[in-house]
Amino acid sequence: MTNEQNEHMDEWALHAYADGELSSEQRREVEALMARDPEAARKVADWKRQRELLKSAFDGVLDEPVPQQLAATLRRQPAPRRVTPWLAMAAAVLLLLFGGLGGWFLKGETAPVTVADLGRQAIEAHTVYAVEVRHPVEVPGTDKDHLQAWLSKRVGTAFKVPDLSEQGYALLGGRLLAGDEGPAAMLMYEDQKGQRVSVVLAAPGTDMDTALKLQEQGKLIACTWQDGKLAVAVAGEMARDPMMTLAKAVYEKLEG
Repeated sequence: MTNEQNEHMDEWALHAYADGELSSEQRREVEALMARDPEAARKVADWKRQRELLKSAFDGVLDEPVPQQLAATLRRQPAPRRVTPWLAMAAAVLLLLFGGLGGWFLKGETAPVTVADLGRQAIEAHTVYAVEVRHPVEVPGTDKDHLQAWLSKRVGTAFKVPDLSEQGYALLGGRLLAGDEGPAAMLMYEDQKGQRVSVVLAAPGTDMDTALKLQEQGKLIACTWQDGKLAVAVAGEMARDPMMTLAKAVYEKLEG
């Protein structure tokens, strides 16, 4: 296989990874590729940012009513003899736009995220952003009040940014993620050795409490739980016991 073919295949795999279209085994292969190739990781991060920006830009539009003239056009049921090919095609396009795309952006309202989903998303996001040197976050930790207010509003549930200084981690900052089923907040922390951990929070659309659960993917591990209306995942590269200890600290800080 030529270098050009290899490059094309890698590009396809990176796009599929960013869109969440790969199997677990394929995701592991792409994550291994990104670990070896910072440029590939940056590409995926850029594509995900574009996806987040598009979602943010059109969130407000989705709440607007369908124009009356367009709604009337969609409701019309003309006799078969009057339907021309171009009119049928136009109607199909309109139905696709307002049905298919609307369903894509609004699916978070009908298919709540689970803590297991959030754990996988946290590991994937940590894989992409933890390797960034200059741009690991959108809003720095020095602007904590703005970060907390912004992400709480976008997620839809108020939360307190955990202070993990007692555990040896300083807040680098945070960013908004386009999760599988809606917006999610990502907070990133770093210890004195440069080891980074991520805390991802989302509103699953349910109100319940669950026990802490662990998910592992290669060297990365995530601890997930749901506390009322807030689902939480703590992800990083560490052993199971230290992760459980850190996750319990995050739980206590969020409660406090």
